[in-house]
Amino acid sequence: MTDLTTSEEQAGDRVLNSVHCLLIPLLNETMVLPNAAVAEVIGFTAPTPVTDAPDWLLGRMTWRDHRVPVISLEAAMGKGVVRPKPGSRIAVLNTLNGNASVPYVGVLTQGIPRLQVVPAFAITPDPDAAAVVASVASRVRLNNEVMLIPDLDDLEQRLVRLHR
Repeated sequence: MTDLTTSEEQAGDRVLNSVHCLLIPLLNETMVLPNAAVAEVIGFTAPTPVTDAPDWLLGRMTWRDHRVPVISLEAAMGKGVVRPKPGSRIAVLNTLNGNASVPYVGVLTQGIPRLQVVPAFAITPDPDAAAVVASVASRVRLNNEVMLIPDLDDLEQRLVRLHR
């Protein structure tokens, strides 16, 4: 993961690095992101549809005076469109490149994200991960659970191309 905010605590003679993360439930997977990558998690409100948009772009919503695209990460990964269910939320993510046209992207979640302080040694690459798919930077293991790290650069670039 890049741009992680770490905290250090002394444990005897060794220093433990940890990352404050959000574990964000998707339909059949969990997304893990450093807390700093998530601007806010809000209740689901149906976004305004976009004409001729790809299936992964659910629409746009207004959030803090910004028009934010809302996506289905599962559809962006090629797994089909996921619709909201009771308890769904939108995780508003910060994009990474300072692009004024896409400073944020909303991701449909299937529940309430959990905050977890994760020791750096607890996240390991998933050796059983299949080939990386679109919009996924990597798959990792955390406490023996496979989670995905989204490719925020890919999502941002896909959205920028739609603006042209």
